[in-house]
Amino acid sequence: MIAHTPTLFAAVALVATILAFCLLLVGQFNRGDNLLLTGCGLLAHALAYVCYTLFGHAPLWVSYVLANSLLSLALAFYSASLFRVRERPVPWRPIFAIPLLMLLGLISLLETVEPRMLLAALVLMLQCVLILYWARQRALHKGRAHLLLVIGAGISLVGLGMRVVAVLAGTAQEMRYDTSNLKQTVSVAIGTATVMMYSIGLVLMAKERSESRLQHLAGHDVLTGTGNRRAILERFEFELEQARVAQYSLAVAMIDIDHFKRINDVHGHLAGDEVLCHCVRQLQQRLREGDSLGRYGGEEFLLLLPRTEGEGALAALNGLREAMARNPARFAGLEIELCFSVGLWCGVPGEDDTPARLIAKADAALYLAKAGGRNAVRLAA
Repeated sequence: MIAHTPTLFAAVALVATILAFCLLLVGQFNRGDNLLLTGCGLLAHALAYVCYTLFGHAPLWVSYVLANSLLSLALAFYSASLFRVRERPVPWRPIFAIPLLMLLGLISLLETVEPRMLLAALVLMLQCVLILYWARQRALHKGRAHLLLVIGAGISLVGLGMRVVAVLAGTAQEMRYDTSNLKQTVSVAIGTATVMMYSIGLVLMAKERSESRLQHLAGHDVLTGTGNRRAILERFEFELEQARVAQYSLAVAMIDIDHFKRINDVHGHLAGDEVLCHCVRQLQQRLREGDSLGRYGGEEFLLLLPRTEGEGALAALNGLREAMARNPARFAGLEIELCFSVGLWCGVPGEDDTPARLIAKADAALYLAKAGGRNAVRLAA
């Protein structure tokens, strides 16, 4: 089926305009999201196709130079949106230098036919390849939205490749914007599909980012970044079952920062926050890959050491305690010396052992460590 090419251009422009209006409207309420950039890209996409409809009725600098430069600008906005959606710095200059080079190149080749068609197609193909690469690089773990961008960029390469083949085969006239034939119908139909895929793909990537952020907040302590109470208890359930089934030793440590209230009273709560973050950093630097740390509450942390016997756990925790003493926290130019007490339970879990029961045992040992003068590790009976 052969469609009237200017009519197809107008249809793509209409679709892109509607999508641009929706995203620009929504993007105004959350400028930190990528929707505003995506809306700007769709608007440039729509304007490009409006200019295409004027081919043969308007000067070439409007219907060809401006049209292709706007299409290149749309791809630049889509590229920038890929960085913004993953909260990465956007390389503005390299990304938006491409449409500028397209504009200057087409102006210099305005009086030609094949060279300007080849330049426009190759530059747009380069941008599609970059979108393919960045879409895969910026894909979220288990995310699927980037597949739409990959497919959209892929079929864009097919449509642009048709133009390159036509130029190299000496049939460039068949791809004029005011010519209606099967090649043009397929090429412009591809343009319609890419508009939809780029816009929907980028919107879904924003949705995936928001969901990923919420999942992270649900399982992490906002202040320290380590696991929160819910997350560490869920991990405890898992580690406990693993140790029970495989019959290996599990070490459960309750860590409490000594004299934390005094730190808050003397240096202020902001200093106390920095002390908590400092402790987490010091601990995480010295833990094994399979160990799990979480903020249990206040200045208390729950540490799980799988496959660790009593002597090994005592040695590891005393090493952590001594390392903490050697590395004071720093706040507002001051050094705040730190120490902590630890209650430790270690053994092969039995059928009756639960996280609450083992935490209670570790907590009782922690009480003994504090009662004995603090800055110590006590092993529960």
